[in-house]
Parts: sequence; structure tokens; C-alpha cells
Amino acid sequence: MSSSEISLTLFITFITLLFILMRKKTRDRDTRKLPPTPKKLPIIGNLHQLGKLPHRSLKTLSKIYGDLMFLQLGSIPTLVVSSPYMAREIFKAHDLVFSSRPPLYAVKKFSYNFSSLSVAPFGEYWREVKKIVVLELMTTKRVQIFGVQEVALMIDRFKSAVHHGKSDGEFQEILNEIQHLVGEFNIADCFPRMAWLNKFNGVERKLDKNFRDLDEFLDKVINEHVDAKRTERDHEDLIDVLLRIQKDPDQTFTLNNEQLKGVIIEVTEMALSKCWRLSHYPDDVANFS
Repeated sequence: MSSSEISLTLFITFITLLFILMRKKTRDRDTRKLPPTPKKLPIIGNLHQLGKLPHRSLKTLSKIYGDLMFLQLGSIPTLVVSSPYMAREIFKAHDLVFSSRPPLYAVKKFSYNFSSLSVAPFGEYWREVKKIVVLELMTTKRVQIFGVQEVALMIDRFKSAVHHGKSDGEFQEILNEIQHLVGEFNIADCFPRMAWLNKFNGVERKLDKNFRDLDEFLDKVINEHVDAKRTERDHEDLIDVLLRIQKDPDQTFTLNNEQLKGVIIEVTEMALSKCWRLSHYPDDVANFS
């Protein structure tokens, strides 16, 4: 038997075993009471029904199967909620069950292993970080002090730290690539056991490169704030506040450096959203004062 025939035999065997395993899991799950669901295909489940515009596909499916619908996205069971009433029921009556976000592959990388508040699993860490964000960073006074100028300064630092004189277009390309990597289909999100394929399809390489750029920027900004020669400022910025909290011996919870970066990303994303809104709706500036 030639090497190509052996490879083909092994591949068919692998697919067959995978199909049997997925079929068994599906049957076990079907014994439970689940919401209405479209017909599924072996292995991929309902993935083929999402199409190129998933939000429109889900809207169409909800008209057939109702406001609460079950989809099997690869090996991931998914509940699709399509009405305000049903959303309220989910988040009020079953808030603890649905309190954590899905552990997406690219998000794990760029949030420093889910250290950012919005993607952190519900638990002790989430509660402590929320306390820091609400009581220290997102008070009315802090928001007024940080302002849009603070975000603009961080963006300028990003350009300097990462690109060392490269054009704004190339810098924007990096930001766009991060957004793209987080938002695009990733096989590990639907088939976690097949995450190893990302080492061969180029996804892991792209994630690592963009993460290095991001991490280099954050290291530079943090080092500037701990530099003893740094000129004193009139007020603490968000990095100053987080570093002060990190060094405070009276704190019952201490952020390590990776978690610190995750929180910085979180708050910076909030501020960037604010910048975007003000640039498109300048009349709303009074709402941020």
C-alpha cells in the first residue's frame, strides 16, 4: 500500500470516528428538552445555515422556529434569543447560567487570557475587577478627567511604540487586522479540539504577530508610567490609577501584570468607542461632560 493510500485510509478512519462521536453526543443532547431547532448536518450541525450574513440568517430562522431557538454550531450548543421579552427572561430569571461569554479563541489572546472585564468568566476575579473599574476608573470625575485627549495620546504612543515611524495607514492596518481576527470565523470556536489546525492555516501566526505589537505598546506605556524620571502630571491617568491599586498593600485583591494589561485594553476600548461616537455625533459632547 502506497503512502498516499495509507494517508487516505487514516483520514477516512478519523472522519468516521469523529462522525460517530458527534452523533452520540447529539443523541445524548436530543434526550433533553430543547427549544425548536432547524435540521442539522453531521459534524457541522447548523453552521451551514448561518451564511455570509449570520444576523440576517438568524432573523429568517427565528421567523420559522421562534424567538428562542437552539442551534448546534459544530460541537458548540448555542441558544439564539431573538426578542426583547425573551432576552429579559434569559438575563433576569437565568442570569447566572448565562453570565459568562463564550471563550473565543482570538479573544482569549487579545484579552490576556480573558483578563478584560467584558470577557472574564463570572466569578471572584470578575467581581474584583468590576469593583476596580466602577469605583476607581468609571466614576463621573474620572471620566471627565480622562476625556478624549487621553485616548488620543495613547493612540499616538501606539504608533510610536509599534511602528517606529511607519505610516498611519500601516498602523490602521494593524488595528483593522486585530478586529478582523477577533470577528472572523475560527475553527477552534466551533470545534475546540481542532484548535491545533490554527498552527497550520496561518491563524496562529497572525494572532501572535498582532499580539506582539499590542503587548509591545502596553509595555512601553506602563514603563513610561513607572519611570522615576517621568514628569509629574496634573492628574492621574488610567494607567496611574491601576498601577497605584496594584502596589497598594491594603488591597485585598492584586492585579498581576497580565491582568493589568487586560483591564487597560478594556477601558481603552470604552474610550475609543466614546471617541468614535463624538467624531460622528459631535452634538452629543454634552452627554459626556
